Amino acid sequence: MGTDRYAYQSRLRRVSPMPKLLLTAVTLVVCLCCSSVAVGLATLVLMGVLITALGGLSPRVYLHFLKVPLVFLVIGCITIVAGSYRAGTEMVAALPVGERLWGFTADGLYLGAQIFCKAMGTIGCMYFLALNTPVTDLTMALEKLHVPRLLVELMELIYRFIFVLAETAEHIHTAQDSRLGYQGFRRSVSSLGMLASMVFLRSWRKAERIYTALESRGYTGSLTTLADQYRPGWGLLPLTALAAAGQIAIWFVEGRLLP
Repeated sequence: MGTDRYAYQSRLRRVSPMPKLLLTAVTLVVCLCCSSVAVGLATLVLMGVLITALGGLSPRVYLHFLKVPLVFLVIGCITIVAGSYRAGTEMVAALPVGERLWGFTADGLYLGAQIFCKAMGTIGCMYFLALNTPVTDLTMALEKLHVPRLLVELMELIYRFIFVLAETAEHIHTAQDSRLGYQGFRRSVSSLGMLASMVFLRSWRKAERIYTALESRGYTGSLTTLADQYRPGWGLLPLTALAAAGQIAIWFVEGRLLP
């Protein structure tokens, strides 16, 4: 389901998760620290090239995944950029409401562009990791980095129950739809509320059964997973250095060109 399906099909699937995690972390931190429109866009494009060229993912699928956070980012940036200003303020576009002007200033638009591009760049970094590294590989890498065992196991269990919730909701929705539960607005709202309550109850019962199954198989508070055989992936290390150097170079050039 979701990104995991593409992660298992990626050409980087058998590469060790450590260099992939390093590449993601370094480019993400540099992108966040630079707060630059050009760096954000360059990071987004770079990650798209790596995902499609190295991972083998179709560009159409990558663009489809980018559409998921795009709506939230656009709405969030609009709320940051738009504001109320005193009459006489230099505006790019404004609508007079009483004695105030509601609209956009040049500085506000540039700030919104910075936030939007920085967010898109970081999303590209996270997609590189998610679309090329299954969650099981990622948790093993976190264990090697000495992340607290409890935190890693919570990640594994939460990730497992995402699919439990999705499967339960899908079955209930199918049953409701087969009984015309979504014909009309009032009936749809009633069915949706019933679905939400039933998903919680059934997932709780299923979680109890899964925990009982774990205990019956000798669960003592830690999940033991066999390590897979990986390729070292040393080629990603110089790529990480080049990507970070390119980001910093773009940031310097942009700072020189902009007033």
